[in-house]
Amino acid sequence: MVNKIFVAGLPRSGTTLVQNVLDTHPLVYGGPEFDRIPNIIDLRTKLQNSLKQGRIEVYTNSEQIDDAIRNMINSLITPLSLNESVAYISEKTPWNILYFEELLELFPDAKFIMVLRNPITTFNSMKNVAIRAKKAGVVPPDFTTNVFIAAAYMEYVYGLMQRLEKKHPDSVITIKYELLISDLEKYSKELCSFIGLPWDEKLLSFNNFKHPGEKTMTENQIWYTSEQYNANPQDALKRKTTNILSFKEALFLKYLFRKNTYVNPNNCFLKEPSLIEKVIARVFFVDYRDNYRFNKPPKRVLD
Repeated sequence: MVNKIFVAGLPRSGTTLVQNVLDTHPLVYGGPEFDRIPNIIDLRTKLQNSLKQGRIEVYTNSEQIDDAIRNMINSLITPLSLNESVAYISEKTPWNILYFEELLELFPDAKFIMVLRNPITTFNSMKNVAIRAKKAGVVPPDFTTNVFIAAAYMEYVYGLMQRLEKKHPDSVITIKYELLISDLEKYSKELCSFIGLPWDEKLLSFNNFKHPGEKTMTENQIWYTSEQYNANPQDALKRKTTNILSFKEALFLKYLFRKNTYVNPNNCFLKEPSLIEKVIARVFFVDYRDNYRFNKPPKRVLD
């Protein structure tokens, strides 16, 4: 059986970049987003709950359910035509991060890669997706238009990532987007070492290769334009990104995450707000706390 890699994180955090780097490796197939793992895990949860309630115990047991779910995922994320030289299949769907705990139970030998990016630039990128979606006549996802919804997912996912990394240090790694694009060689080597792959120089020119995910990721030019998808990360460093966040959005994210050392080590991204800014941000925070912050783990399952 081909080894599995799962790549996830918040949307617009750099998961596509990591997937394309991996897909460039001769021993890795990094396909398009499968999308439906959350639905399959949801089915697993429902089957296990029915079993616990004694409703289906004449048909199956817990191990059989997990074997069936594991086999389903294995079968569905394996491409119909796979080069015999491929030793790893990498599945990248950002929201799978919400299901990494369950996937770790099903695939204890797999490698799990979490991608982390500055929350300000993450939401800025989310807003750009919303702009392109509206231009294309498509309703944008809720987290791309409402900073409180985005922040609720950010807050939960950042906490989840820390727990996963601490609980499963041999299976889970965090790759920081800003470090990866600033020194692709160093951090791609770190990535290969974690997975157990020999490093390959091709990874440094991943943007010159065609990747299976390009078709769906550039469809309607919403999530990515073709130019963005094939961009050289060094160009991204040189290019100054236009900040389209409002004062409220930028201030609230800064206030919420400034003391989070996992996201903002040494205040490298988010500086301490002024006293007046804190007073203003506190008003935003009360609304966020009372109406948007998750009281239980969020699960995004596609219809």
